[in-house]
Amino acid sequence: MEDFFYISENSKTKILDNVISLSTGRLKKYGNYDFLKSIQVITPTKKGELGTKELNKSLQEVLNPATEKKKERNTGNTIYRVGDRIMQVKNNYDIYWERRIGNETGTGVFNGEFGTILDIDEKEKNVEIKFDDDKIAWYQFNDLDQIEHSYSITIHKAQRKRI
Repeated sequence: MEDFFYISENSKTKILDNVISLSTGRLKKYGNYDFLKSIQVITPTKKGELGTKELNKSLQEVLNPATEKKKERNTGNTIYRVGDRIMQVKNNYDIYWERRIGNETGTGVFNGEFGTILDIDEKEKNVEIKFDDDKIAWYQFNDLDQIEHSYSITIHKAQRKRI
């Protein structure tokens, strides 16, 4: 199998170094992979040094670092930034969305849907997200508890992801 790598390592620091180096270019010799479209880091837990919470912070730093021009929103202990990969973590049957292709509109974004932050508007107090199925939805700042970073996801969530 050329789309799967198994690296045996016991050191948490070396594991993190491997994840970062594989995610930021080491895989180029196997194909021109775009992390956001072709790579998914999977871990068994949310907590700990190699859980999704810490891995997502580390991966955000290297894959979508802060710049003066890049808009971001700090919510609690989480920084959301334009370009971030996110996942919906709660069903929201009421959120309005549009698809610009085909002029389609509707409501509802559901647990496990993946997307990318397109814009953060401080004046309107919302975040624009484009989901993988081309839906575009706007989240009010007080609704950001419905999303999480998804550079890294748990094995449980990965079982539901359509790659």
